Amino acid sequence: MRYFPPTLPTDPIQPPPVRGTLEPLAPPGRAAVTRAWREQRIGFIALAALTAVLVVVIFAVGERIAFRSRVLPGVEVAGHDIGGLSEPEARREINTIGAGLSRRTIHARAGEHDLSFDPVTIGYRVDGPATVRAARAAGRSANPLNGLAGTVLRALRQDDIPMVVHHDPNLLAALIDTWVGATGKGLVDGGLRFEGTQVAEIRPRRGIGIDRDDAERRILDALRLGETDIGTIDIGPTTPAIDLAEVRSAARRARSILRRPVTVRAGTATLTLSPEQIASTLRTRISGSRLQVRIDETALRAALGPALVAVETQPTDATFAVNGTQVSVVPAVTGVLVQLRPVSRDIAAGLHAVVAPLRATEPAYTTAWATKLNITELVASYTTNHPCCQPRITNIHQSADAINGTIVEPGATFSLNGALGPRTTEKGYVLAPGIGANLEFEDSVGGGVSQLSTTLYNAAFFGCYEDVTHTVHALFISRYPMGREATLNFPSIDNKFRNDSKSGVLVRASYSGTSITVALYGNQEGRTCRAEGPNILETIPIEREYVDDPALPFGTEKELTPGSTGYVVENFRIITRPGQPDLRERYLERYSMAKAKFARGIGLPVTTTTTTAPPGAPTTTSSTTPLPPPPP
Repeated sequence: MRYFPPTLPTDPIQPPPVRGTLEPLAPPGRAAVTRAWREQRIGFIALAALTAVLVVVIFAVGERIAFRSRVLPGVEVAGHDIGGLSEPEARREINTIGAGLSRRTIHARAGEHDLSFDPVTIGYRVDGPATVRAARAAGRSANPLNGLAGTVLRALRQDDIPMVVHHDPNLLAALIDTWVGATGKGLVDGGLRFEGTQVAEIRPRRGIGIDRDDAERRILDALRLGETDIGTIDIGPTTPAIDLAEVRSAARRARSILRRPVTVRAGTATLTLSPEQIASTLRTRISGSRLQVRIDETALRAALGPALVAVETQPTDATFAVNGTQVSVVPAVTGVLVQLRPVSRDIAAGLHAVVAPLRATEPAYTTAWATKLNITELVASYTTNHPCCQPRITNIHQSADAINGTIVEPGATFSLNGALGPRTTEKGYVLAPGIGANLEFEDSVGGGVSQLSTTLYNAAFFGCYEDVTHTVHALFISRYPMGREATLNFPSIDNKFRNDSKSGVLVRASYSGTSITVALYGNQEGRTCRAEGPNILETIPIEREYVDDPALPFGTEKELTPGSTGYVVENFRIITRPGQPDLRERYLERYSMAKAKFARGIGLPVTTTTTTAPPGAPTTTSSTTPLPPPPP
């Protein structure tokens, strides 16, 4: 018997009510991270900040170590990046910057007036060593926080360091006087005028003029920053800087100075200045509200003139003597010079008996400097030849004289354009042929200096010095080695080599009527160089270009210019160094092809008629030119 339990009544199963879309479950761990962040976010932020600071500290310390003897990265001087340069390299770069700025005109505006001046006229000079010290100090603050901040800021923007510059305050004051006179209306600053030994007073008067202090501040800022536009100088109603009472006071001081002669004792010699001589040295300078009476040092030296010859010994620079292939140092001579600055100051103070100190004065280039250069022998010499008696020879000789005796210190780069500057008639250059932009020879001032450039290039090539930049002529010129020559054009095409040796280089240039030689003296340091080539890789034949010429008979032609074959050529320089594998340098150059130009005749042809006569009679020949066909 089977047993079946009764079925119990049950309610139907209902699905749970739908209350909308359920949110997805959070990924495992998100809640924990969120909770940890909420509870420890201050700690996390502090840890991140500490990590960032630690990274900056490590970077700053590493930067200090890596650049301990160099300018830190991100440092500029007058807009020129000198970051990473050693102290000698930075000094050379700053001297180059200063020399360039000294030749640039500074511009200003004052009302409707355009003003300008050349920095050299106020005795402008860049203090290279002091500027280098300032550049090297950038980012090396003794304050650790400032050092770290500097590291970060230099990574974001350049740190521009003003140059340390010097100028002659008297010349600057004279410049501003000129500007006051050019821009002023009715304004007269009180002053003095010297007429022989008589002192005339210049009465002051109110008017319109520039602000002297603003002008001086702007000029000095521009010189420090290497700027050529100092902006607009304030101009308006102006009270004279010097009033009448100050004019009269200055006049009394000047008359006292001119009252009697001045005796100057220099060593064992006694020099005398007459009132007329003293008057030639008197100057005035406005300083604030004072009118200073001063003695111009340069004018004082001119007034003393020949009397100083018996007292002074001029310093003489160390030089080099060449004997065959050997070089020796000619020692410098220390000079003894009369110090006229204290003399000028004492005379301006009203003294009539003064003592002139004598001071031993070292020359600019000492024996120690010359000896340290270690210039002992001929490193390389090269000669190129040319026909005599052409105008270009004048330019070759002029440029050779300009570079003769140049010293290129270790690590320095010699620029031929930098040494020669623009070729002008004022410097003695003349018109001579050179290759123009259309690949035709045309006259230009200084044409022919590329022969010096080619000679110098080959001397540096065989001297094993580093080629920085050079450019071959656009057309092949047979008097130069194919692919191993250098043209020159100011300022776009330069010829530069770097003295990558540990010794200095003395450049000597000499010439005759038909040749020029450049010799480089220094120290070979075991290096030798030889050339391989030229290897012509491609020859580009001359193409013909025709121009119609109605003056030539039809069917005839006449050569106007011969054209020039183009080439692609390679040369090699093999540098042999002691204990090192040979260094093989490849120089690939291309010469353009210049088309040969011909005139093609399009005129009417000449017709020749021959008449045969009976036996015994002469044969006649006549030529006629047919009439042109009638116009259509």
